[in-house]
Amino acid sequence: MIGVIRQWCEGIIVAIIISVIIELLIPEGNNKKYVKVVVGVYIIFIVVNPILKLIDYDFNFQNVFDFETQETHANLDTDIKDVYILGIEQTIKSEIINLGYEVNNVSVQVDKNYENIENIEISIKGRIDNTISVEPVIIGNTVKSQINYDDIIKFLKENYLVKENQIVFR
Repeated sequence: MIGVIRQWCEGIIVAIIISVIIELLIPEGNNKKYVKVVVGVYIIFIVVNPILKLIDYDFNFQNVFDFETQETHANLDTDIKDVYILGIEQTIKSEIINLGYEVNNVSVQVDKNYENIENIEISIKGRIDNTISVEPVIIGNTVKSQINYDDIIKFLKENYLVKENQIVFR
C-alpha cells in the first residue's frame, strides 16, 4: 500500500515539474492561459486517477457519447432524405407549371438507397392557358375527357430517367 502511495506522489511531483517547465517555455500572450488550463486538467487527472482505480471506477466515454451520436445521426439522416425528396417534388412541380399546366400535387417515391426514382404521382387540374387537347372517351353512357400529357412524360423521362410506367397522373 505504501508503494502505491509513493508511486502516486512521484507521479504528482513529475506532473508538477513538467507543468512548470511547459509554463516557462510558453511566451507571454493570449495562449498562455489556455496552456495553463490544459496543464491544470492534466494535474487533476494525475491526482484523481489512483483514487478512481481504488474504487474500481470504470468510466468509458465512448459508451456515453456513442448512443447520442447514433440517435442524432439517424434523425439527421432521415431529415436530409426527406428534404431531398421534397426538393425533387418541388422542382418537378415548378417545371410542370413552366410547361403550362396547373398542378395540385407531386409525390415522388424513391428506392431505399435514395438513388433511383421508383414512382412519380402527379395531380393536374389542367392547362393554365385553357387550350387543352381533349379526346372524348365514352364510358357507358357518360363522356369523360382525357388530357394528353405527352410533353410532361417526355420531360420526366429525359430529366429524371424514369420510365413511362413509373409516371402516374391523377
